[in-house]
Amino acid sequence: MSNKNIHRLFDAFTPKIEEKEKMFHKILVKSKENESKKHKGYTLARRFRPAVLAAMLMVCFATTAIAAAYMGLDETFMKFLNPVNHEQAEYLSNGAYVVDKEIKNKNGTLKIKQVIGDSNLTYIFMDFSAPEGTVLDAARYHFLDNDITTKQKFHSVGFKVLDDGNQHDNKISMVMSIMTKNSLAGSKIHLRLKDLQAADPFPGIFTTVIPGIWETDFKLDFKEYSTPHEVNETISMFGYGAVLKSVSVSPISISLKVEGSSMDEIDKAAGSFKSIGPNQYLDNYPITIKYKDGTSETTSLFKGMHLTESGTRLLTIKTFENVVNDNEIASIVFFDKEIPITN
Repeated sequence: MSNKNIHRLFDAFTPKIEEKEKMFHKILVKSKENESKKHKGYTLARRFRPAVLAAMLMVCFATTAIAAAYMGLDETFMKFLNPVNHEQAEYLSNGAYVVDKEIKNKNGTLKIKQVIGDSNLTYIFMDFSAPEGTVLDAARYHFLDNDITTKQKFHSVGFKVLDDGNQHDNKISMVMSIMTKNSLAGSKIHLRLKDLQAADPFPGIFTTVIPGIWETDFKLDFKEYSTPHEVNETISMFGYGAVLKSVSVSPISISLKVEGSSMDEIDKAAGSFKSIGPNQYLDNYPITIKYKDGTSETTSLFKGMHLTESGTRLLTIKTFENVVNDNEIASIVFFDKEIPITN
């Protein structure tokens, strides 16, 4: 989707002040009309009308607050995801949860803005603002130390700097990705980030540019995107048998769970990741996504996470540069097994 269309979509999702004013105006007008009716026996009811009106307004404000928590995606965040069409953009927006929490110290302000996620991947969208006069224009940024506490014991964390439209000011926008064995939807997170670091393009070395600690707690009340598909079928991986238990599909990632007694042998047969360029590695466990229109794409480059546990379980998560059109996926091929995907 082009940036122009994203701008239009973002404007469409933004609540209009005029619409709110009209809603409250109608409530007030209705109340005045009721006051003008002089019926006997309603003196007590008239006395309580201000309280009723106040309650109505409180309900409206509460409803507005709840709606605001799922109001839509920030424009910069939307451009990073780059939805394929308006329908998918609306779907992504409906699942986003607004955090809107600031953590300040003398060296800078971290603002946690929005979160989205699926069964195994959570994106936290944030802004970092340095003191006035500081220019944050490096190619890459991350935090030296990230201490995360959630209901999950395992976390794989990464950071990506987004294009916020101004590369030469004191603010950057970032997405923090957290990959886990299970969904974080509905849970709470304690986040402690230490020392903002910057680097040139790979293989540039990260060095601290803004020291400090930013620590907070917030909810991860996003609406999970994933659609799980139970498989429970045998597959052959590098000559070893295993059972493909499930495939989970969402616009932001596809994850597969495999079980078998030969996971260590399969891991050895797959070998280490082969480098084919600067910070680029071949995917030893690729999937091919077949679409309903006959096209397909294969995850030849490794992006995501690969986790083997106890020599019997494998979790592989495939992430993408932009979101995939999950509604148009017909099937997914993994080794010798093609799994039909029904929406």
